[in-house]
Amino acid sequence: MALLLRPFWGLCQHGSVGFSFGEEGPLFKDAYGDSAQWNLGRLAKRRWKFDGGLERRCSRPFCLSVSARAAASAPAVDPGVQSSLKRAAAKKAVELIKPGMVVGLGTGSTSSLAIEELGKLIQKGKLKDIVGVATSYQSRVLARQFGVKSVDLNDVNTIDISFDGADEVDASMNLIKGGGAAHTIAKVIDTMAKHCVILVDQSKIVSELGLSFPVPVEVLPLAISPVLRQLVTLGGVPEIRNALRKDGPVITDLGNMVVDVRFPEGIRDPAALECSINMIPGVVENGLFIGVADSVLVATQDGDDVAIVELAEFMKSLKSAKEATRET
Repeated sequence: MALLLRPFWGLCQHGSVGFSFGEEGPLFKDAYGDSAQWNLGRLAKRRWKFDGGLERRCSRPFCLSVSARAAASAPAVDPGVQSSLKRAAAKKAVELIKPGMVVGLGTGSTSSLAIEELGKLIQKGKLKDIVGVATSYQSRVLARQFGVKSVDLNDVNTIDISFDGADEVDASMNLIKGGGAAHTIAKVIDTMAKHCVILVDQSKIVSELGLSFPVPVEVLPLAISPVLRQLVTLGGVPEIRNALRKDGPVITDLGNMVVDVRFPEGIRDPAALECSINMIPGVVENGLFIGVADSVLVATQDGDDVAIVELAEFMKSLKSAKEATRET
């Protein structure tokens, strides 16, 4: 039961969502009124049987299958090591930037380091006539702080290169982004760029999208209830993202809300899901980036050695390591 309902408990505790059991399963009612009520019974029926209590009913070993697929992903990274890997990826990214380029400035911890490294090269006179286009207010502030000239997206006709991070990356360079709630503008800029470079450490590489990280969906505030209902019909478990240092929901740079949608069994067809979510009226954009990345640079560590490799090379080495493990 916890796998299906856990994301809603935070909302229940904060008064954003009402929770009760109906004949067909759990009922949820959000803060926008009595009419905004939806039933997850049909979605849950193949997992759960409601008969005076709760009984697990799966057609296949759900938890074991998820664990097996998650285990096929890259190993976790110690937070201290992860910081150094991000710095290494950032330094590698700015090596791709040439004088006179218009550069898309991503959002997030790795992108922030890349903006800092770009600023260092500009201040040293190694890069001239660089113009940045920020994907968020935060990126714009950092650009100003580190001496990178930035302009509005509408002021440029082309973007030569963009660099950005990701929350998950699969072997086909499909991404989940939006942990920083800046994925809408990021998708515009990264798609517009002639070359989009994604910077990640090895912990972000997964065998299948969605097993660990939810899909962020930016939603018009007035449409939050119908959008939540439609996301459930797609097999998702949606949760309105709450702010950490303010009461209430996260509000994006564009003035919208963010819904994090978990897919406990993973996302088998990311391209189809990206289109399906964006077809819901009231959705501004979602965090699935399909066919956007031109290259993914993966920061890895083996002992004391740090290396930055292309995704294909990393996947090949990961496969070799797993085969060697099986043989032993």
